Amino acid sequence: MPPFGAVQDEYQVPDFGPASMAFPDFFEQVMMPGVEMSNHTSVIPPDVSNFTSDFTFDAGDFDFGFLASGLTRPPTAQGHRLEDNNRVAGTDQTTHSDVQLRSEAFGRSPWSWNHWIPERSSHAFSGQDVIDVRQDRVDASDQLTTPDSVRLVHCDLRHAERDRMIRVVTQVAHTRLTMPSFPSLELLEDLVDVFLLQDSSAIDSYIHSATFVSDVTCTELLLAVVAAGARYIALAPVWKMGLVIHEVVRIAIGDLLERDNKATRDLQPLQAILLGLDIGVWSGFRRKTEIALSFLQPLVTMLAWSNAFMKFSYRDVIPLPDDTDDVLMDKWRAWTEREAKKRLILHTFLHDSQLAILYAKNPLISPAQIMMPLPACRELWLAPNSHAWRNAYIRLGPPSQAETPAMMEFFGHNAVLDQSVGVYDKVLCMLVACHGLGHEIWQYRAHARLLAGWKNTNFRRDRRIDHLRLQRDLLDDLTSFQAHCDLQANYTPEIMLRLELLMMLLHVDIEDVQTFSGKLGEGEARRVFPKIQQWSQNAESRVAIFHAGQVFRVARTFEKTRLRDFYAVALYHAALTLWVYGMITTSAARRSGRQSPSAATQRLSNMSHQSLIHSPRIPLDTTDDRAARSFQLLGQGTAGVYSLQSEFVPLSSSRGLMGTAASILKDDFPQSFNGLPPLIENLANLMGEIGKLSGHD
Repeated sequence: MPPFGAVQDEYQVPDFGPASMAFPDFFEQVMMPGVEMSNHTSVIPPDVSNFTSDFTFDAGDFDFGFLASGLTRPPTAQGHRLEDNNRVAGTDQTTHSDVQLRSEAFGRSPWSWNHWIPERSSHAFSGQDVIDVRQDRVDASDQLTTPDSVRLVHCDLRHAERDRMIRVVTQVAHTRLTMPSFPSLELLEDLVDVFLLQDSSAIDSYIHSATFVSDVTCTELLLAVVAAGARYIALAPVWKMGLVIHEVVRIAIGDLLERDNKATRDLQPLQAILLGLDIGVWSGFRRKTEIALSFLQPLVTMLAWSNAFMKFSYRDVIPLPDDTDDVLMDKWRAWTEREAKKRLILHTFLHDSQLAILYAKNPLISPAQIMMPLPACRELWLAPNSHAWRNAYIRLGPPSQAETPAMMEFFGHNAVLDQSVGVYDKVLCMLVACHGLGHEIWQYRAHARLLAGWKNTNFRRDRRIDHLRLQRDLLDDLTSFQAHCDLQANYTPEIMLRLELLMMLLHVDIEDVQTFSGKLGEGEARRVFPKIQQWSQNAESRVAIFHAGQVFRVARTFEKTRLRDFYAVALYHAALTLWVYGMITTSAARRSGRQSPSAATQRLSNMSHQSLIHSPRIPLDTTDDRAARSFQLLGQGTAGVYSLQSEFVPLSSSRGLMGTAASILKDDFPQSFNGLPPLIENLANLMGEIGKLSGHD
């Protein structure tokens, strides 16, 4: 992984001169059908929906001298790129049309998620079949953790737990994995502590750190926690080791459930499964992401069949002042297991909702299913010991589980928490309720796609009217929800970013945006262009880009190292929406006086640049949104965002816009001198590729 500074230098905000107004041949061809661009070199955009990569473990990272033969690696993106460039260079001399060349290039694109096919005979440990970490401790400077987080506990590991982990690893992958050096006991402790630190400070924490004792924790969960902790380490050998352990956990959990079916009702195996899904989805590697996306259904099924969604499954656990220490400890552990199961369900719901938003997939859990009681407040959840828990419990006096409102009730009546101040985890409930609205927006988008095919059927007119009314109602709900959060002293950027993203998605089909950007090739980009063009001419598009700009604003307020995973991809989707809008509207301005792309492009680019100077600037990423509100209604002015250097970046500057988004991501990891997390680096690289599509060079 390249050093942080090297990545940062690549995305400096450039000069926004006339040259930045030009577009690559691909988009000229899509937006101006019938115009030949044969005089220019074809520029193929990357697959904008793919922010993952193949494994590219460097041989220098480990000592492979003990191996009799080399590693079995899938082809890397870089290797494909060299081969494809040679193919394209040779094909340019043939008589094929530009359109055919671009279509062929899309099929070979190393960025393409949709055209990616795993190599035959590749397996879980292809390209990652060695565990050899010589690190003893992880310095604070190499930990990608939130600076303000306070370590509540320290997990003491014994050699017996380390031996258990080694035994599971060797049993799972004894013929496919080599271990010259398994992580030391000290390193394992550091990784467990780092994960518990990050999880405890997260809104949707679901591993109870104060009762996390290694000798009573199942080995699969211990390994999953180690792999999850490695995600927050900037040292490449450590996080790569975590990815290998992640594969071990994924296979070991399956073996555990096969050996003992009762484990499907135990909390710890379910926690290990969800940790593995989190690691895989946000790993930044294609194979892991695909498998993690595919294996959420078994966890949801296990939770549903165990009645974990139902209120009657949760029993009261009440500490008494005269409880002995042993009795109190038993009650505390029973209470924490009950609350951990609630939080496991809520985290699963959030995980499922995030994937539905980002990948436009059908969610597996409906808000109507979540009928369990609301989760207890963080003061009780984070109590460091049983006595602190009892004291807080007696002081707060929470109601019984039967009297506690169900999560489903909270979706439709957010003010229910105001009746019991301090008893429930309000921030977590608000976050979950936000994703409940996200489900409705997903259904709205699915309905919009169906209605798009019914344009000429009069008997569907009433449904179209109802559809528009639903959009207004959802916007009212989101606006009211946002106003409610603004009044709270402890509202978080995570909730506000989700709300802005949902309001953006309510006014733009992100699948159409990605398709036009080249996700599925030139043919599909041509097909969807009229729809995107019509969208860009309506007030709906200006509402969408306003909220996309607000995603930029909220992203800047995140705590350090928190802008990752779902939030990082949300920022990328906002940048992509702004980029496409800027490209379409700038192209429309150029075409209004266009003579020919070869003769008039430079002159019209200069005219567009002069219009930017005299047109009022409309920043979309500030709290003062009066000008932006006028822009939404009237469409007058030059919309843009501010760079980290406080320079105004118009949406017509692809390079400047994507450079700003990448800078926001990197700025959230200021101390990451040894590299960025893989997903963050992939997103930064992808936005860099997209930003370079601003000219014919």
